[in-house]
Order: sequence, then C-alpha cells, then structure tokens
Amino acid sequence: HGDDKGIVLPPMVACHQAVLVPVGLSAKATAEDKEKLKNKCKEYVDKLTEAGVRIKLDDRDQTPGWKFNYWEMKGVPMRIEVGLKDIEKGEFVMAKRTAPDPKTGKVIGKDASVVDDVQQQLVAIQKEMYEKALADRDARLASVDEWKDFSPELNQGKMVLIPFCGDTACEEMIKDKSKEEAADVEVAGGLKMGAKSLCVPHEDKYNQKCPGKCINPDCPSGKAVTRRTLFGRSY
Repeated sequence: HGDDKGIVLPPMVACHQAVLVPVGLSAKATAEDKEKLKNKCKEYVDKLTEAGVRIKLDDRDQTPGWKFNYWEMKGVPMRIEVGLKDIEKGEFVMAKRTAPDPKTGKVIGKDASVVDDVQQQLVAIQKEMYEKALADRDARLASVDEWKDFSPELNQGKMVLIPFCGDTACEEMIKDKSKEEAADVEVAGGLKMGAKSLCVPHEDKYNQKCPGKCINPDCPSGKAVTRRTLFGRSY
C-alpha cells in the first residue's frame, strides 16, 4: 500500500499503529501550559499502550508540520493531535493516513473514551485498506477458457485463471508462447516476460465452469483438468 506521500501500513502489521504529536504551542506558551500538554500526552500514551495500541509519542524539537510529513512518509496508519484548546474541550484529533484529503480525514475523539475511539478508528482503517486491496485484486482477475483470450488479458496487467494440466513442460510452452505474443504489443507495466503459474486456488468461486482440457492448444501431456490455475507475470 502506498501513495505519492510514501508507504501506507495496515494497522495490524504496523510497528507504530499511531503517533501522538503535541500541537498548538506558540512562542508565548508558559511553562505551565507546556507541562499541562506534556502530561496529557503522556496520559494518552500510557492508556493506549496499556490497552495494546502500539503508539509513539513524538516530542522532538521540530514543528508539528515537519512531524506530520515525517510520519506520513513512514506510513503510520493514524496520527493523534493534542493541543491546549483540545484539552479544554475534552477532545483530541485523529488523522487517518488513508484519507486522500488530510482535512476531511480528521476525526474528533473524546478524552473520556480515548482508548475506544482510537481502537475503533484503527479497525476502520484496517477494514478500509483490506477492502480496497481486495477490490483492486479482483478487478485484475480474469477467467479465460481459450488460448486466444489468454495473452490479451495478460497484456492488460491481469492475472488469469485458466484450465491447466499442471505439466512442467506444458508450463514452459505457455511461458514461451505468451512472451512471444507480447513482443509486438503494448503491455501494462512494460514487462513482456512470459506468464507462469502462481497458485491453484482452493475456493470454488475461482473454479467456475472449468473446462476439462488444458488451455494450451499444443499441450504435450494430454492430462485432464479439474481445477483452474492462476497465471500471471511477476513484476
């Protein structure tokens, strides 16, 4: 996962699921104000850490904007912003790394429910990322029964589900033939290498109306086919 800003990590695998950045301290802020903000940030970090959230407090001597950019490039799923005005309101701000617009991607959390609010947003981010990745993957899957449709689908950057005998020599023929047919056409991704088998999906939804004959018209094995095999190019 990623965008023009950098990597985007799913909460379940991110080293830091959230980063807390203190904000809103001006040059006129008193020592008392700074201590108040520091204590509130530490309170949130302690509560969230105890609840199992992997959170990092960024209290380095850098501007909030610099820190925002730094952690966005690192792919941390959520940024938590806490300022003096937020403390007065009993609130804090959560910014989702997955939001295209940083402003619309901000969610207000409540001081009294900081753990629940943060955990709910992390679950939402995980679900959003998974569903998007699944939709992108499914949009690049095609079921093909005849060789004439194999290379055209493959050349669009798709993975193809085909009836395949499983024979090693037959796979080499498919690899060479698909490479040859890509030589004179525009291929998504720019790579014109041959296709190879990736896996044999177990789920029946990927095995709809599978022909009993291998897609390779020159198949040397003659073996009967019972399930579709996923073929694609390695990028």
